[in-house]
Amino acid sequence: MFKRMKALIWLRNQILMTNKNLLVQILLPFILVLLYKNIVGLTGMKLMFACLSMAISISIGNMISTIISEEKEKNILKTLILSGVRYNEYILSVLIPPIIVTIVTMTVFPILTESNIDDLYLEYSVVILLTSLAVMLMNMCIGLLSSTQSQAQINGLPITFIVALLPMFSGIKDSLKKVVDCSFMGAYTNFFTDPEFSISDTSIKILIIWNICLSLLAFLAIKKSKSLEINRRHSLSKLKFF
Repeated sequence: MFKRMKALIWLRNQILMTNKNLLVQILLPFILVLLYKNIVGLTGMKLMFACLSMAISISIGNMISTIISEEKEKNILKTLILSGVRYNEYILSVLIPPIIVTIVTMTVFPILTESNIDDLYLEYSVVILLTSLAVMLMNMCIGLLSSTQSQAQINGLPITFIVALLPMFSGIKDSLKKVVDCSFMGAYTNFFTDPEFSISDTSIKILIIWNICLSLLAFLAIKKSKSLEINRRHSLSKLKFF
């Protein structure tokens, strides 16, 4: 298992290093923070509220769907699935790079935006990690169910806009706020907008439920990908036979 995980992680690193679009996606939110800070003069929690959701969406979420769809285009995913890579190994290897980016992002953003979260660091860490995980799992499903990188990007656009923009629209109408509260972005929105937010907030429990459901969907998506590749292989073998 350790050798397979090591090989899978090495493969992810190679894709990250050779895909310039991914590197741009990772750096883009940090660049936007600096632009807002130096040109608009916006700092503090308001700036982090506006830009951190974009980082979760673009830098963290899109990374997974891009990696998986690129592997499918190059038939790497088919080789991995047919060579006996287990579901949990594949999911873990895909999640490790964006988890590292998440930790770096949630550490650097308060410094860049000059936000004081000393009294809320536990709540901040739990909310950002769980929200990022939900977005990762969602993009994993998109990548697994998309045939090409272009298709994955198109399928992932609604999720990108929801994650990046939904929190900022929550204060427009009460009905929209109720939708946000029930979504995987509810805890994120409440952390930045509710002065009485705590670790026992209902939105965190809803976020945990979202993560459980999305984890199950990710396993089902991998199973479907495996069955599709096996069926395709059988079809090709029959054609060669005839």
